[in-house]
Amino acid sequence: MTKQRALILQIVRSAEGHLTAEDIFREAKKELPGIALATVYNSLNYLCENGMIEKICIKGQTDRYDKMFVRHDHRLCDRCGAISDVIIEGLHEYIEKQGDANILSYDLTVHSLCPKCRAAAKQ
Repeated sequence: MTKQRALILQIVRSAEGHLTAEDIFREAKKELPGIALATVYNSLNYLCENGMIEKICIKGQTDRYDKMFVRHDHRLCDRCGAISDVIIEGLHEYIEKQGDANILSYDLTVHSLCPKCRAAAKQ
């Protein structure tokens, strides 16, 4: 693995949240000042294709990247756009039981208001 890909993987895996390519680019430039944005995008594509990270695509949002340690879905705050992880135990098995097909993959985004936006809405 190239040093650029290794750095990008490390950035995504050590992140507290779900970073955009631009976020990752800014972090990577601290370590490798000459890195190009195209290199970041190419590396992210490679890491996703090889199952090392996950790309989160939500309509109307900038794509974000996730470290993907365990199977999980995402909660999107419809007010501020914050994305957080949500684990719904048994969902995969439940969906499989509803039909004849073996699930290859699925993406679930739960739309809600985050705690900060709920508190602001109450005021």
